[in-house]
Amino acid sequence: MNKWERMSQDSSFRQAYEAREKVLMDEAAKFAYAEQKGIEKGIEKGIEQGKIQLIRGMHKNGMPIEDIAKFTSLNIEEIRNILQA
Repeated sequence: MNKWERMSQDSSFRQAYEAREKVLMDEAAKFAYAEQKGIEKGIEKGIEQGKIQLIRGMHKNGMPIEDIAKFTSLNIEEIRNILQA
């Protein structure tokens, strides 16, 4: 019987090994979750920045604020805040 077989028959060793494997799997799941949340946040931020650029471009090309509000589904005050920022 080799060393690994003897160790795998030891219940305390096996429990410690399984506990360590669970910790590693839990950590991997946490990192995957955090990565996914980061991606989602980045996408949201990108969409928001795109909307701001669109609003500024529309305004720069002479579109009235009221029309910009209709096209972007934002209210006039939000449009003004974006243009003043």
